[in-house]
Amino acid sequence: MDCVHIGSYLAADSLRRRLFGELDVMRAQGLDVSVQIRTLGGLTLLECTARSRADRFLSDQEFRCTFRRRLAAVVARLIFEELEKSFILETLSNRHPEIDDDEAREVASYAVAILNDGIFGMLEPSIRLGEVAADIESYLRDSSLLVIEGFVRFRMREYLDELRSSTEEALGKFVAERERKEFVKLLKYFVDVQEDREDEVHVVRGSGKGFDIRSPGGRPIEGDYVASLAADLLGEGVEVVDLLISALMTVAPRKVVLHFEPDMDVAETLESVFEGRVSRCSDPECGFAGCELRMPHPAGNDPVEPVRRR
Repeated sequence: MDCVHIGSYLAADSLRRRLFGELDVMRAQGLDVSVQIRTLGGLTLLECTARSRADRFLSDQEFRCTFRRRLAAVVARLIFEELEKSFILETLSNRHPEIDDDEAREVASYAVAILNDGIFGMLEPSIRLGEVAADIESYLRDSSLLVIEGFVRFRMREYLDELRSSTEEALGKFVAERERKEFVKLLKYFVDVQEDREDEVHVVRGSGKGFDIRSPGGRPIEGDYVASLAADLLGEGVEVVDLLISALMTVAPRKVVLHFEPDMDVAETLESVFEGRVSRCSDPECGFAGCELRMPHPAGNDPVEPVRRR
């Protein structure tokens, strides 16, 4: 017989469900397991007792290792799938009390995504899970009492450091995104209040990383200004999408037609600032030179010779 006590302050109900869900797996491995639940103040303690089944011979060492390995796997998944976000929220509360509850939950979601994507130097989730399970199993070799939250705080320092690192990365991303949204909102306000100067403009990719803004007849619009703006701002490392928005705000069009498919970030920013004004070229035989949305000829040769208007 072997007995292990596992306790939790934050996830007692989930721990109970997970352990009971694991009983069939343990029986298949030759173990008969019973669970008794005790409450000690805010701590819920589950007393897990295992006996070797008569029809499955296991040595004492195999029996003990199998039982405690299964318990370690249950606890590791509980930490990853439910407690991880709680520890991140605790970190935010301690280190960044200026963040309100809604913002903290959003940052925590960013942090979990960073951990699950294995970026910013983080290990892949399956590797992290395996390492945590191994740490718990190692601890249970010499101990029959495991309080999950205490174990994480005092025995899993590297894991907590990883959570803190992902939390700081997530907070930086959240703040940058919040500032971007506030700036886009301000730009949209200026677009809405200014008087339209052009009824319709067309945007095609220009040379290098730039864009050309043209009238429906193909005439360059504010060519000198846009060219000088491009030279000044690109030299300072300004993003191309910021340059395009600056140029379009100066032109102040009522409608903007794109002759290329922008990436997701560019599309979202343009459509947020110029809400209801942006569309893609839908003419399969568009005559604008540089239109990337024109329908190609099946044989590979474009039947439409681009009209190079001046």
